[in-house]
Amino acid sequence: MMEENFTCITCKQVVLPDGQTKEGNIHIVIEDGIITAILDQEADFVKSCMNHYYADIVTPGFIDIHHHGLGGADDLSLFWQNPEYTQQRLPKYGVTSFLATVVFPKDLEASGTLKTLHKLESIVGKSNQGATCQGIHCEGPIVNDCGGLPQGNSEMPLDEFSRLLDTMPSCKMMTISPHVEAKSNYKRIKMLTERGILPALGHDRVATESEILGALQQAPSQQFHITHIYNVSNFHHRNPSLVNFGLTDRFPSLPGYEKLAPPTVEVIGDLCHVHPLAISNLLSARHYSQIAFVSDATAEPIPNHKMRYCDRDMQVSADGKCLVMSGTTTIAGSCCSSLDAFRSLVKVFHVGIGKAVAMVAENPARIAKLDDSIGKLQVGRRADLLLFDDSLNLQQTFVFGNPVYTAE
Repeated sequence: MMEENFTCITCKQVVLPDGQTKEGNIHIVIEDGIITAILDQEADFVKSCMNHYYADIVTPGFIDIHHHGLGGADDLSLFWQNPEYTQQRLPKYGVTSFLATVVFPKDLEASGTLKTLHKLESIVGKSNQGATCQGIHCEGPIVNDCGGLPQGNSEMPLDEFSRLLDTMPSCKMMTISPHVEAKSNYKRIKMLTERGILPALGHDRVATESEILGALQQAPSQQFHITHIYNVSNFHHRNPSLVNFGLTDRFPSLPGYEKLAPPTVEVIGDLCHVHPLAISNLLSARHYSQIAFVSDATAEPIPNHKMRYCDRDMQVSADGKCLVMSGTTTIAGSCCSSLDAFRSLVKVFHVGIGKAVAMVAENPARIAKLDDSIGKLQVGRRADLLLFDDSLNLQQTFVFGNPVYTAE
């Protein structure tokens, strides 16, 4: 091993897979962007390393599977036509990989959506000196309740829906409404599972127990997902909704539930979309491995910042936590980050660092079936790493073994 060919990061604590941590004098060796060794003793070649970095805590890079972009255009719906803008800013927030989340207004051509999809397909797998786009998360078009989303074509014909999927081979997951899907006998969900796209049930306040079960029964061996649990949904103790389905780790032995696995869930971690008590309930109800924290980011946290979203006026809230439709209380996205969610998990919800990291890195990667080389700090995996001090202040972000962000 030649000293100019490798990098070493020495730390006091490292976060390993499955929510585990290890303490001591740990040395992480990186060659050609890959982790080649994790040592608890300082080997001679480590002592001679010229590219040596130090931290209190090292974790894998965070992975955000629901992210709308941070800017780069006058309208939020066009942010991903300039993906480099967001890619270069995400490492500051601890994100090293993401799914670019796209919405679907009624006129896909006039809105620029098709152009956006074409642009995203061209950058999948590329870091552009920042975070890596791992694919696309489609939030729609088959949704029953838009919430803050633009009005789309929820009744899109099957042939048109199939052509839309053809335009984005890198689609990893799609938010889809069980209530709307039931009307077509779940044919679109069948298309998604046949193409290896994860169906993420969501944006549905009226889906019934039988409609949700009908969706899950289309692929009993597939674990479905629930998009931003609690948001654009409801909960009732007698009439099960998507929230009820997302708050259980084991289904009851009842007709219709046989051989079905409860969906994994994602939750927005800004403590604004979802009250901390509701997040506590989720953390108590589900095993940590079934939960992914996401940002649902639509802008950076600049209080009162004004912007457009499909020609609608939007404004960042006065506390900088979320984006709202101007003149209303309707939330149209978050201004938090995976880094914010991670800190809240540890400091507000008293989750151990290992499990907190799993919910913002390992779990999102597994749930969305992303590149096997990301999400875990392990020999043979990509050196997408975060360096923290003891107070969980992010000091440096590495992508492919290269520092792409250093705190001032």
